[in-house]
Amino acid sequence: MKPQYFIIYLAAIFTIPLIWGESIARVTEEAKADLKEAISSLAELRDKIETEKLPLARNVSTLEDKARKLRRELDYNLRLRDNREASLLQLERDVKESEADLDYSINLFNDYISSWYHGNPPAEDTLWSAKLSTILINSKEESTRTKLFESCLLATSLSIQAIQASAGGISFTGNAIVPPEGTREDGTFWSIGPTIFFSGVDGSAGLLERSFSTKQRQKLSLSSNSVLKHEPARLIQTSPTTTLLINAAIQQKSNVQQIATLPLDPTSGKALVMEEGELNVLEELQKGGIWIYPILFFAVLSLIIAVVKAFQIIRVQIPHKVASLDGTYRGPFELLRKTAKSYQGKNPEILEEILYEAIIDMQVKLEKALPLIAVTAATAPLLGLLGTVTGMIDVFRQITNFANPENSELARGISEALVTTKFGLVTAIPSLIAHALLTRRLQGIISKMEGFSARLVRLKQENLEKETNDSIHESDS
Repeated sequence: MKPQYFIIYLAAIFTIPLIWGESIARVTEEAKADLKEAISSLAELRDKIETEKLPLARNVSTLEDKARKLRRELDYNLRLRDNREASLLQLERDVKESEADLDYSINLFNDYISSWYHGNPPAEDTLWSAKLSTILINSKEESTRTKLFESCLLATSLSIQAIQASAGGISFTGNAIVPPEGTREDGTFWSIGPTIFFSGVDGSAGLLERSFSTKQRQKLSLSSNSVLKHEPARLIQTSPTTTLLINAAIQQKSNVQQIATLPLDPTSGKALVMEEGELNVLEELQKGGIWIYPILFFAVLSLIIAVVKAFQIIRVQIPHKVASLDGTYRGPFELLRKTAKSYQGKNPEILEEILYEAIIDMQVKLEKALPLIAVTAATAPLLGLLGTVTGMIDVFRQITNFANPENSELARGISEALVTTKFGLVTAIPSLIAHALLTRRLQGIISKMEGFSARLVRLKQENLEKETNDSIHESDS
C-alpha cells in the first residue's frame, strides 16, 4: 500500500468517531425539540377535542334520534303501502266475486224467465209477449250488468203479474185450432190457474192443450223477436156434455150473481193425452211386427191343445173304492178290470204285462200333443226376445241416421220393440202353468192305474189259487 493512502485511512479512522458523536448529539437535541413540539400539539389537540366532543356527541345523538324517527316513518309507510296493496287485492277479489254472483243471479233469472215463458200456455202468450219483447229490447241496447239485472227484475215482475192474473182468473179473446178439421176459430179464452177454457163463436168449446216444454226448448235464449212468435192454441176434443158446460159458463161469466159449473182436469191435459195414447189389443199386435205372428200361432195352438187335453184328462175319473174284478168303473179303469177278468191264463206275470201294456197305451193317448205346450212355453219368450232385438236394431238405426232424434220417437220405437217380449211372456207363462198342471194330473192318473192293475193282478191270482184248491179237493173226494 502506498504511504499516502495509509495516512488518509488513519485520518479517516480517527475523524469518523468525532463526526458521529456530534451528529448523534445534534439529532438527539432535534428529536427532543420535536417531541416537545409534538407533545404540545397533542395537548392542544386534546384540548380542542375535549372542547368539541360534547357538541359533536349532542349532534350525533340528535342525528341518531332523527334517523330512528325517519326509520320508523319509513317502516310505517312501508306497512301502509303493503296494507293498501293488500286492500286493493282484496277489493279486486271482492269485486270479481260480486260480479260472479251478479252473473249467476242474472243466469238464474234468465233460466226462470225462459222456463216461465216456455211453460206458459200458448193462448196467453199474446197477453205478455209484447211487454216481454220491450224489456228484452231495452236490455239488449244497454248490456251492462246493472241494466241486465234491472231487465231481469222487470221480466220476473211481469211473470209474477201473469201468474197472479191466471190464478185469479183472466178472460181474453183470440183464436184456437179446433179438431178434427184443424181450422182456426175465434172465441173467448178463460184462464183459471193451470186450466184454460175456450168457447168459440161457432159453438166449439173445450179445454186447451197445456204446453209441456222440453228441457232443450227451455235452454233456448229468449229474444225480442222470438217471444213475438206464438205457438197456436190447440183445442182438446171433449165430450158434448163438457162442451155445453164450458159454453154455458163462459157465456154467463159477466153475471157475478150466478154460479157457473166448469169441468176440472187436475192433470192439466195429461190424462186425456194418456187416454188417447192407450192402445187396444189389435193396435198393439200391429206394432209387434212380423215376429208377433208366430207367437200368436203358438199361443192359439197351445190354447187349443191345453183345452182339449184338459177336457180329456179331467174326464178320467179316478175310482175311490177298492179295485174289484166284479165292480163297475169308468174310462181306462173299466178297461183294466175287463182285461183282468177276461184273462184265462194261469200265469199272473203275463196278466201284469198285459195290464202294463194297456196302461202304456192309455198314457201315450193322454200325453199326445202335451209336448207342444212345453215347446210353446220355451219358444214364445225366445221369439219375443228376437222381436225385441230386431226392434232395437231399428231404433239404433234411427239414431245412426238422425243425429238428434226426438225422445218421443225413440220411446215409441222401444215400446214397439218390447211388444213382442210382452206377448211372448203372455203366451209362455200360461203354457208353462198349463203343461205343469196337466202333466201332474196325468202322472197321478197313471200312478192310480198302476196301483189299480196291481190290485187286479193280486185278485186274479187269489182266484186262480182258489180254483186250483177247489179242483184238488174235488179230485180227492
